Amino acid sequence: MVFFKGSYYENVPLFEKDEEGRSSFAGVQPRPMAKVEPVLEHSVALKERLDSLAQHYYAQSRDWRRIAEANPDALFAEDLLYEPQPIADNGSERIGSVVLIARRREVR
Repeated sequence: MVFFKGSYYENVPLFEKDEEGRSSFAGVQPRPMAKVEPVLEHSVALKERLDSLAQHYYAQSRDWRRIAEANPDALFAEDLLYEPQPIADNGSERIGSVVLIARRREVR
């Protein structure tokens, strides 16, 4: 597998090969999640996206993963903003749900 330089998956190892040298799964292992310290609670509003929240809190839309890592109970990052099943009142958005926002990453 080849990933772009700087990708979150660039250094993630492939699955181990068996005794016969065959790969049990053609892919990479799960990327370890960073340890982040949540410092704010954000109440989700209609039509918000993780990249727009990252732009607001970190001035960098690509840092949406920090928000996902601060909320490890969500299986998929989109679950922080949308219910898997539509809600009658507001479609599928989770208006008013609380999302934890991690501390801004130190710039070096």
